[in-house]
Amino acid sequence: MSENTTFFDAETFDLSSDEIERIGEILGRKPNRLELELFSILWSEHASYKNSLKWLSILPQKGTHVVVEAGKENAGAVDIGDGLVCVFKIESHNHPCAVQPRLGASTGLRTVTRDVFSMGAKPLAFLNSLRFGSSRRDTTRWLFDEVVSGLADFERGFGIPAVGGEVYFNSSFNTNPIVNNMVIGVAKREDLISAVAKGKGNMIAVIGAPTGRDGIDENVFDMPRDINDFTLNKLSNVDVEVNLFKLIKILNARKVIIGIQPVGAQGIVGAVTEMVARGDAGVIVRTDNIPVREDDLTPRDIIISETWGRMLICFAPDKADEIRNLAKENNIEFGALGEVTDDRDFSLYAGNDLLAQVPVKYLGMAGEAPVYEPQYTTFRNQSFHYGVDDVSEPDHYPKTVKQMISSLNIASKKWITKKFEKSLHAEDLSTKFPSDASIIDTYRNGKTLVATVDCNPSYMTSDPFTGAQIAVAEAVRNIVCAGGKPLAVSDCLNFGNPNDPDAFGAFVASIQGIAKACELFKVPVISGNVSFYNQRSLDGQIMPVVPSPVIGMVGLLKMAEKHTILSFKHKGDMIFLVGRSHNDINGSEYLRYIHGIETSDPPVYNPEEEFALHRAIEGMIAKSLVRSVHDVSNGGLFFTLLECVIPMEYGFDITSDAEIRKDAFLFGESQSRAVVSVSAEKQDKFVDFMIAQKVPFSVLGHVTRGEIRIDDESYGFIGEYKKMFENQFKEWQGGAKQ
Repeated sequence: MSENTTFFDAETFDLSSDEIERIGEILGRKPNRLELELFSILWSEHASYKNSLKWLSILPQKGTHVVVEAGKENAGAVDIGDGLVCVFKIESHNHPCAVQPRLGASTGLRTVTRDVFSMGAKPLAFLNSLRFGSSRRDTTRWLFDEVVSGLADFERGFGIPAVGGEVYFNSSFNTNPIVNNMVIGVAKREDLISAVAKGKGNMIAVIGAPTGRDGIDENVFDMPRDINDFTLNKLSNVDVEVNLFKLIKILNARKVIIGIQPVGAQGIVGAVTEMVARGDAGVIVRTDNIPVREDDLTPRDIIISETWGRMLICFAPDKADEIRNLAKENNIEFGALGEVTDDRDFSLYAGNDLLAQVPVKYLGMAGEAPVYEPQYTTFRNQSFHYGVDDVSEPDHYPKTVKQMISSLNIASKKWITKKFEKSLHAEDLSTKFPSDASIIDTYRNGKTLVATVDCNPSYMTSDPFTGAQIAVAEAVRNIVCAGGKPLAVSDCLNFGNPNDPDAFGAFVASIQGIAKACELFKVPVISGNVSFYNQRSLDGQIMPVVPSPVIGMVGLLKMAEKHTILSFKHKGDMIFLVGRSHNDINGSEYLRYIHGIETSDPPVYNPEEEFALHRAIEGMIAKSLVRSVHDVSNGGLFFTLLECVIPMEYGFDITSDAEIRKDAFLFGESQSRAVVSVSAEKQDKFVDFMIAQKVPFSVLGHVTRGEIRIDDESYGFIGEYKKMFENQFKEWQGGAKQ
């Protein structure tokens, strides 16, 4: 062992004094400087989930369709029949996007894409969930444009289309955007690859981009002083991901690899220890043969560097020449890194000098890293309820509608899609026939997937337990309304500092809410991510962002050509509201945008009513009783109806509920409701069906040729509304970039 046994204070390595003492006990000696640094990296929250692991364990993780459970591999997988599996995962890249938004967004998407294809799956599509600050800030415009451009950069470079997502604006995110991406892929079950290294004497190699100084002694997105445009463009290039994807397909087809592990934020040391931990093995690492961008990198630099575009592969020694040649043919760098052992240690050598030796089981997620239970505030007893009598009723509803259309949280996101590659969406079912969930063709045996990402920040401001349940419920509702069967969840949990009792209390309450809803709807959590330390400064005080537990969900659609659309199809069709309306405006965009109330209770949510609604919708779709289905969500009933009429430029004529105040009826966001349209010849069958379901429903009105009328008052014509609804983002961005 190289001698460097000076004992360091806790602040040197972001370790507590107790942790440093524990490290000494683990090693049975004083650690050297490098070993302390490795523990610091691999005992971080990002690597070991030390503050969140206890609570993550309460999430349901098993299910009939689950093939790969959460935490077992780089992404989760579910069985979709006929020997096929769907591999998917959602990840965050929040902090990098606050520094270098375009590069951060592109890199975040390429990272989660790599997690999916490293398992042997072909990435088919991605969805994003984005949060930005107040739309009145110029910085928000810049961040938004750069993030979306970064996502589009990767979409074009890799050829994986963006098929859906959500965008919200709230001052809570002024300096800390939330950028979450879910990537969905498909593989044959027999072709799934594990991220494992095992078998004494087998080799581990690094493939991909040459290793540089990225992230060494600085954040990988705090760009070095000597960086220039050429270097930045080179770092942004996605060719290496495309070539890695091609190489892995070849290696998998030839069955010459034992395991594959992407290199992430903990560098090679994080990736290699994770691999050998899965194989209950150890590893001897030598960095002499690793391709590098700079000549003066030390072994320490090489193993902790965060250079993007690298993966580790494990293979038998007799396959080394074959793999090296295949890598060269695909313009991929190859460098032998180490040898699998049976001593369960990570041992780093330089020549004959042993630089560091650490038992693998104490690192990262290997099982014996520290797990903490931070103190937290209980949110259940708080209430920020607003009754309809607490706010003034609009004196002119058409004027209020037009005011609300100017909210970017309600306005159509269609303009955003112009940032993405049109050629990838030419035959996209979600574009041609919009539904509540995105439709993804697997191009295999007629299999079609449905996917969604959901979490309204306005529902999370005072009661994250209920708000998180609603996020799961809405995701299920979107899948069901599109005609699909929900299969599983990938969650991305974005919160403040875990050492802040309020921020951690929101995290705990959200996890409890997700667990409750996932149990009810039988949707296990098969993958995900935790992102802490999302916060901003307000009047000199550090404040956490609004809790943002984003729910990514995938379902299976039996017949793609018969998926249920949200748009009305025929003039004269009857419009029904399925579900119970309430005199409720809590959590609504109406309360936030019109009345300026940012913090309120979530809208009314009843789990039993939600469950019954799903069963009713499944039945009416199966019996072909409805022409369209669209759930009532952000913006309330009026904007749900508006989204129903815009695609084919119809209108609607409805009557409000006399027992509900009109603003609550039109703009309230109480849950467990959907709007359906029914043809004249099927109205009687639909009514009989609904009576048998014992789910509340009512006639709203009928589809018109183009006028919008409520209670015999004209609100105008669809042409005007469509223009306003679809142009808000263009006008907000100034229109100059179009």
